[in-house]
Amino acid sequence: MNLVPLTGKYFSENVNTEKIMRVIFSMAIIIIAVTLMLFWDPLRDTRSTYALVSFTVTNPVVLYFFRAVTILGSEGFFLVMFSIIFWSYNKVLGFFGLVFMPMAIFITSEIPKDMIRLPRPDVRGVTVPTYTFPSGHSSGAVSVWGFLAILFKKRWLWALSTLIIILVGLSRVMLGYHFPGDVLGGLVTGSVLLAVLFGLGSRLEPGILEKYSFSTLLSASVLIPLILSFIPAVYAPNLMGYVAGAALGFLLEGKVVNFDPRGNLWQHLLKILIGLIVIAIILLELEQLLPRAAGLLTFVCFAFSTFWATFLAPMLFVRIGLARKI
Repeated sequence: MNLVPLTGKYFSENVNTEKIMRVIFSMAIIIIAVTLMLFWDPLRDTRSTYALVSFTVTNPVVLYFFRAVTILGSEGFFLVMFSIIFWSYNKVLGFFGLVFMPMAIFITSEIPKDMIRLPRPDVRGVTVPTYTFPSGHSSGAVSVWGFLAILFKKRWLWALSTLIIILVGLSRVMLGYHFPGDVLGGLVTGSVLLAVLFGLGSRLEPGILEKYSFSTLLSASVLIPLILSFIPAVYAPNLMGYVAGAALGFLLEGKVVNFDPRGNLWQHLLKILIGLIVIAIILLELEQLLPRAAGLLTFVCFAFSTFWATFLAPMLFVRIGLARKI
């Protein structure tokens, strides 16, 4: 149930292929960053952005296509995807995704947005209570889909991830949520995070967390995200709530439940159905009851969603016979 070992290679286990791909990737990021700096004003031009949005809203097929595509870079989609992975494929990968996804969006988008504070395009019908640079969907897509591609190093996954990243970024402009420069900024911040993550990860000593007591890990899993949730960014409580709930639940699941995610098709389908219905109730119903700007309550609500995914749901699955203990 462990992840593929981090070897320090990003693209391929073949040394020559790895060198070539590193050069191509590095040049691409440099070109994007330089383009962003040299053409900052044109990349935030309202007229060209409005023209793209007008084309989208007047073509229903294009509109619905980009509405569907943009979901692939959203935190809600990643929550569903990694919860399913946790319940039915690999607990470690599912847990890491549930923690890494919100942390990646928080670091690569929410904090920079609050520091730079650039307004979004003034498009009718688009109301988002956050700033625009860099795009969180773009940086999140790069971070998560890039993470999966680097982790497994499969050509088909690299091709799929690259396509999704490009389409998600394009969708944010076509739907009027971002300027092109915001998307390019998200590509850069997401890529930098991936480089740092895998660079450091390949150097970490195996079993480093085993040096700490269970109580210390439990405390850190809640206190660190809780402290970070008070950083003045609109979605800080939401994102850090995801992290706290996933970390706390994963630690308790390993001690109390330790379920086996393997099973037959019907077991997987029922686990997914039950699990996602409860997550929908938590986030769609409980969130409606929260007053706006209720930071701590929002933190608790979102923490409960991933705590359900990593602890309460597995415990229920074992008790009703949809899973067994290892």
